[in-house]
Amino acid sequence: MEIKEQKKQLPLEMSEGFINLLKQWKELEDETIADSGELMEKSGNPVVNMVMEMIRHDSQKHKAMLGLLINGLTSQHIHLNPDELAPLAGSLNKHIEAESKSVEIATKALEQSELFVTRYILTMLLADEAKHHRLLGDLNEVMLKRATIFVT
Repeated sequence: MEIKEQKKQLPLEMSEGFINLLKQWKELEDETIADSGELMEKSGNPVVNMVMEMIRHDSQKHKAMLGLLINGLTSQHIHLNPDELAPLAGSLNKHIEAESKSVEIATKALEQSELFVTRYILTMLLADEAKHHRLLGDLNEVMLKRATIFVT
């Protein structure tokens, strides 16, 4: 009986093709950062400028996150360990409560608003607050499950 040696196959994320996709995306975020800045210079409207500023900040954040992924997949392996999060549990719970209250207040404000610009801005804020609440809840869940997640 012949025993075949099994090669450990790396995750798709470790492939050159996948890394190149992330690099292309990161370049697009650079373009968005530049384009949003140009639009802000052309516009004198505070609502347009606010939206462009938000897009620019999001693109800067996306660029940083993509950089973390690229580095984590190519050289500086990243991990998320519940033991590293445990000392943050009190602060994390405090932030979860604050985000929950923010969602509640934003929802009430949105229900009471009538003007388009007010509703538009409140809708964006509510979406961000809900996202923050979800992200913090996900971190909290990792701590509670005591799971270790590695990207190697």
